[in-house]
Amino acid sequence: MAIARDIYGRRAKGDNEPGLAFFHENARYRLLGSRALIPAAGLRVGKAEIREAWRAFDTDFEILSFEIEDLVIDMPRCSYMSWRMQLRGRGAGAIAELEGIDRLVWVDFKIVEWTRFFDTALVAALAENDREGGRD
Repeated sequence: MAIARDIYGRRAKGDNEPGLAFFHENARYRLLGSRALIPAAGLRVGKAEIREAWRAFDTDFEILSFEIEDLVIDMPRCSYMSWRMQLRGRGAGAIAELEGIDRLVWVDFKIVEWTRFFDTALVAALAENDREGGRD
């Protein structure tokens, strides 16, 4: 739990490399949602593409807080984590509260697959609010 909190805490501050060190070179990362609405969404394969997805997310959004609520580990195969995040759109500054679940599949203590489940409609609406300059 301490390692997960450290990695997610660093990720919230834009420090992606400690988290990426846990990924297999050809890992698959999927942020659910439409890439047309959320540029960071979709399937990414390999550390370079995962880094790109995280940077795209950080370009559009600022993570104001990130709290791990629960962590279930079935090592060495998989883990599930529930979390809560406060997110601000970088354009208009609108803020949203999100909850989600991450499913991670492990091989030899490296992440080979990570899928993030969350309210993509809320994130897309936050991004849309930014595109419209904050108009309601």
